[in-house]
Amino acid sequence: MSSLYRAKAPTRRYATFLKLGTGALALATAAAWTVPALAQSTASEMDEIVITGARKQPSIGGLIQAETAPKSKSTVTQEYLATQTAGQSVLAGLNLLPGVNFTNTDAYGSSGGNIRIRGFDGNRVSLTFDGIPLNDTGNYAIYSNQMIDEELISRATVNIGTTDVDSPTASATGGTINVQTRKPLDEVGVEGKLSFGSYNYKRVFAALDTGDFGPGGRTSAFVSASYQDYNKFKGYGELQKKQFNTRIYEDLGGGDFISVAAHYNENRNNSYQTNSRATFANNYFADYNNTWVPQTAVAGKPDTVPGTDSNYYQVRVNPSNTGNVRGQSRFHLADDVMLTVDPYFQYTLANGGGTLSVKETDARLIGSSKTAKGMDLNGDGDTLDTVLLYAPSNTNTFRTGVTSSLIWDIDDNNRLRVGYTLDYGRHRQTGDWSYIGADGKPTDVFGGKNSGGIYAVDGIQLENRNRYSVAELNQASMEYIFKAFDQKLTVVPALRLPYFHRELNQYCYTFTGASGNVASVSSNQYCTSNTASIASASKLFGTPFTGTRDFSEPLPSLGISYQITPEHQLYFQFSEGYSAPRTDNLYGVIRTSGVMDPEKTYNFELGERFQTNWLMTSVSGWYTRYINRIVSALDPTDASNTIDRSLGRVDLYGASIESGFAITDQVNFYASGSYTHSEVKNNLAGPNGITYLTAGKQLVDTPEWMTGARVEYKPLDILSASLEGKYTGTRAATDVNDEWTTPFFVANFEARLDLPDAAGFRGTYLQFNVNNLFDRRYLNTISSSTTAANVPFYQVGSPRTFMGTIRTTF
Repeated sequence: MSSLYRAKAPTRRYATFLKLGTGALALATAAAWTVPALAQSTASEMDEIVITGARKQPSIGGLIQAETAPKSKSTVTQEYLATQTAGQSVLAGLNLLPGVNFTNTDAYGSSGGNIRIRGFDGNRVSLTFDGIPLNDTGNYAIYSNQMIDEELISRATVNIGTTDVDSPTASATGGTINVQTRKPLDEVGVEGKLSFGSYNYKRVFAALDTGDFGPGGRTSAFVSASYQDYNKFKGYGELQKKQFNTRIYEDLGGGDFISVAAHYNENRNNSYQTNSRATFANNYFADYNNTWVPQTAVAGKPDTVPGTDSNYYQVRVNPSNTGNVRGQSRFHLADDVMLTVDPYFQYTLANGGGTLSVKETDARLIGSSKTAKGMDLNGDGDTLDTVLLYAPSNTNTFRTGVTSSLIWDIDDNNRLRVGYTLDYGRHRQTGDWSYIGADGKPTDVFGGKNSGGIYAVDGIQLENRNRYSVAELNQASMEYIFKAFDQKLTVVPALRLPYFHRELNQYCYTFTGASGNVASVSSNQYCTSNTASIASASKLFGTPFTGTRDFSEPLPSLGISYQITPEHQLYFQFSEGYSAPRTDNLYGVIRTSGVMDPEKTYNFELGERFQTNWLMTSVSGWYTRYINRIVSALDPTDASNTIDRSLGRVDLYGASIESGFAITDQVNFYASGSYTHSEVKNNLAGPNGITYLTAGKQLVDTPEWMTGARVEYKPLDILSASLEGKYTGTRAATDVNDEWTTPFFVANFEARLDLPDAAGFRGTYLQFNVNNLFDRRYLNTISSSTTAANVPFYQVGSPRTFMGTIRTTF
């Protein structure tokens, strides 16, 4: 069935080709010129400059920057990121910020991690890279191991509870993370960086800057490449990452510019195994099996054990190929009118591995054949066996978009901005079967998607899932910046008007389980052209279908700040957040002609800032009302079936504080703290009339208390050292709060020795990093469940890890 339906997808794709071409055409236009890319969209960056009155704000230690925008916001800069483990994800560099909790799967970042901000998981936080969205178009997931090399980042900014008015997202109920790439340098230069560390870690990074060239010396560019490879800290396997980046820009004069940049990232990773708390208590380093026993095929004799089990580490992999091309531009149409246009294109191909045990008489192998009795998969001449196949769930996304704004500077105290955003993604999900080699490795990490597929007797390609969806966001926005009382008072009312359209095509049958509830998860699909096998179990399968859903919601926001003195500021923020249902949520809903409303948040915050060149503090109290939070509950009659349900209202409130203190010229200190209280207001209605007692409970994976601190000491101009630590409180692992993690504290150490310039080499230094300095053992990322009876699973924190780095330029 699956591949029979596959022919219909291209028709739908190419019917919308002109929509895809919108961003591509704008990007091609921008490619004729070049300029520096900015943090969020170009227009949002311009708004910040208007509000702050400066292009660069003072910073202490790179962990706290002077902020004047009337909203809750924290920023880390390259000054701090450069002290962290080489090759690490930039999201790990946000972990000390108040309210932010990033749990890294290992010390080096290639295996990914999980971020939460004030009770909102990464799927509910918008992540942008030079203004382009990085959240998955289907489930809004954030993949931290696919971020740009830290050496190329000038800063990363966290907006809590609100987005920029032109943010190209349909998923931000909890705020945004904006990452900004650095500009090319004015002078020709080469940067080289070489790192070695525990678990056979090795990494090389190189960047070439052209300096200014071209007519008027206004064009400049850089190109960079990196490679890293290391072994897992537990179990067998390795993690490998290759990355390439480039940027070219030109200053058109008068503040106008055009920029084009490109990014490509390739990961080839063996995965870490998640396990129960009891398993890790018995063996902290429990992981996938490391022994492969090939299947012995004997003609006429059934093989009941398909090779080794599916937990062999070589079939538990997480490959990804991701890339993007992004442009930014600003043009003055008149002295007081500007146009900004930021187009982009993205590509993703990734999966999380997986296997399938198939009997050679399976109906899917026979397909629509009227005569075949089975299919010989292992070549022993019979159809008596059960064979282990590689069957990963591939996600292949093509995404394009453009963010544009027209800005009118009415006078020194008034600015009006109107914008339009298009984000269009084609999301293809397949589970293409392929063979496993004699050594236990898949013949291709992407299964049979590109080559080596397995075909049924009737010639139909075999797969575990086959879905095609379209995610299209059209958004209008308006923002007004008003200043009064000698520009001490700033008022910023804004309005986002997103219109989000999803088209969903399920080309396979959907397994509903014994209860008849439609499953939402992609694993519960049955792809076949053998309709007779479906007819015999009609009560357990839903037929293929196509459907659409549209979501729109006006999202107002208001920011007010008052500069009491040049150092002292008060601010108030109100915003509404919004997240349209994910594809997994909607496939089950559409099948039953049901309705699923989007998630909605109402966010309020009152804060105070005191900022000088030597002391910066920020204190705030906040409240969020969360409406229609969607959770997944296991079907108690079938543990493999997951049902999406609305948890209803959730209230969150808390307080945050952070401070940076330049104690002396040699000593900097940073500290942060946050309290986050969450309360679910309703019980969760599960399948078959079962009610889970979630009312009054806290959200999973949301610590109430977190504190972090860092001290940096520079006794000599050529020598510096820093010590930082993070305390994370207890976290619920289930919706009904009947299993909790224990609190933990992790410290990291860094030291750097600057070497003198010699033989044309300059800016040379040696750096030494130790992660998890005290070798603490703790439960890290949580794969939560509804109750402890359903057994939540965890990752564990990596042990003490050492790294040495040498860096130079010439």
